[in-house]
Amino acid sequence: MKKKTVINLASGLLTMAGIAMVAVAAVHMMAEPKVPEKDLECLALNIYHEARGETVEGQIGVAHVTLNRVAHHNWPGSVCEVVYQDKQFSWTHMIKDHTPYERKSYREAEAIARDVIIGNVIDPTKGSVFYHARWVNPAWTSYMEISKVIGNHIFYTWDGDWIPSE
Repeated sequence: MKKKTVINLASGLLTMAGIAMVAVAAVHMMAEPKVPEKDLECLALNIYHEARGETVEGQIGVAHVTLNRVAHHNWPGSVCEVVYQDKQFSWTHMIKDHTPYERKSYREAEAIARDVIIGNVIDPTKGSVFYHARWVNPAWTSYMEISKVIGNHIFYTWDGDWIPSE
């Protein structure tokens, strides 16, 4: 074999190897993001029990409040700890059986939870860390600013201070 042929063959093999490495890297970059299973379950249950029957935007809002709390220094640092923190979400202490019996609604809550966790959706609540249903009037609302009303929920931002807002 001629020297030029060997060089061309070697060059071609190196080029093909480089292309193969780029293709493998691209496949790994396009793989679905990993979502911790327990975080997904806790967030989906919170969406299901707190906002089942609300619009998708309302369910996304509830999910974002949960994650905004995880990111806030006044709350625990994990999804499940925030969801199950004492008396923060009514279903965790008012309902004995947390099993989601409406399978379709729960699957939708799981999809929303996954999208919110991986950052696929913008926070419609503008950083809220509190919300309540329209038909209740908690005393703590005087310490907050309303950031958004979505469906049957009123969402609030909080500056971290328990001095009533003017």
